[in-house]
Amino acid sequence: MGQNSNTIQFPGARNVPSVDVEAKKKIRKHKLARVYAIGLITVLLASVLIGYFIYERSRIFESIEIGSSIKRSNVDGTKILEFAGSVLTFSKDGASAMDATGKLLWNQTFDMQNPMIAVSGGMAAFADYGGSRIYLQSSSGETGVVDTDKPVRKITVSDNGYVAAVLEDLDVTWIYLYDSNGTVVAYFRTTMEKSGYPIDIDLSPDAEMICVSYYYIDCNDLKSSVAFYNFGPVGQNSIDNYVSGFNYTGEMIPYVEFLDTETAVAVSDARISVFAGAHKPVSVSEMFINDEVLSVFAGTDAFAAIYSNQANGSKYRLEVYDKEGKKTCEKAFDFDYSNVTFGNGCVVLYGDTSIYVGTYEGKLKFEGEYSKPVLLLVPDKASYKYTVVTEDTIDAVELR
Repeated sequence: MGQNSNTIQFPGARNVPSVDVEAKKKIRKHKLARVYAIGLITVLLASVLIGYFIYERSRIFESIEIGSSIKRSNVDGTKILEFAGSVLTFSKDGASAMDATGKLLWNQTFDMQNPMIAVSGGMAAFADYGGSRIYLQSSSGETGVVDTDKPVRKITVSDNGYVAAVLEDLDVTWIYLYDSNGTVVAYFRTTMEKSGYPIDIDLSPDAEMICVSYYYIDCNDLKSSVAFYNFGPVGQNSIDNYVSGFNYTGEMIPYVEFLDTETAVAVSDARISVFAGAHKPVSVSEMFINDEVLSVFAGTDAFAAIYSNQANGSKYRLEVYDKEGKKTCEKAFDFDYSNVTFGNGCVVLYGDTSIYVGTYEGKLKFEGEYSKPVLLLVPDKASYKYTVVTEDTIDAVELR
């Protein structure tokens, strides 16, 4: 009697040769080996990147090395600032920008008595205080003009080329919003009786919101307010596009600034306030201060304030805050500062020949002296590279 088979043979089916099974096993084994190899390489690369990041964050530099230097001429009355990684200079006669190699990127001519400037991302706006024309300039070289029918008192610009302007008109002050072609998008009026006089104004990077600080007198008391206006869909059903506001007694608020589309900062002589919300901002932080605020500087992911620090044994004190208003570090110093800038997770403080670089958390990266007074210091994409502008040179430098 023959042995019974457990194999059922279907019509049209064929027996799979054992060599096919072995081949499939080899293919599967090869695929698994590739997966393991790719996983191992990924882990190794991640380890290298994490190690490099930790190394860079903990690295302390001891000197500055000039890689290249080009000559420049400094004209009296000319102001200089960073603009989208380039060096922007402007005066009564016009403005221009050049890169770290001295190459002219663009040039804009105008005739002003008291020029004002506003910068956001890759857009700059220029206006004469009391004039009626606003000049727009992008980092790519595109230009635009906005004509107003009332004297300009203050301007602010967004990343996408929209301009908000405070315009004076007898007993009424107007705030207008224009697009990059000079077309009026929206406007509203302010009066001392209704809202107060606008002290400062800022436009969000996407031009959807305007933040205004006002002051007014109520029963002989000084009062201030911070108001937000939304020109997107959310604000269309609100009177004058007003969506939220906050009132303060006995304080003046000379500084308001958007860090990004969802975060704004207001600074008075008594407190620092942080507001959050892309459509209807709310107050998320109130920090009361005792020392005099001398200057405020804002980045996109942090901001800093410099205080008088005489009572604590030094001339000044730098404090850095994150976007939630939490203080992340502070530094006392004595040199006369000229500016604070942000880049690569670091805050850079400089003045005359002194330079300080530290992380937002207060980790020292560099502290030392440059060979001559620094007018402007621009961070590069690499955390140890900078462009340094002096009276007569533009230097590409590296921290060592």
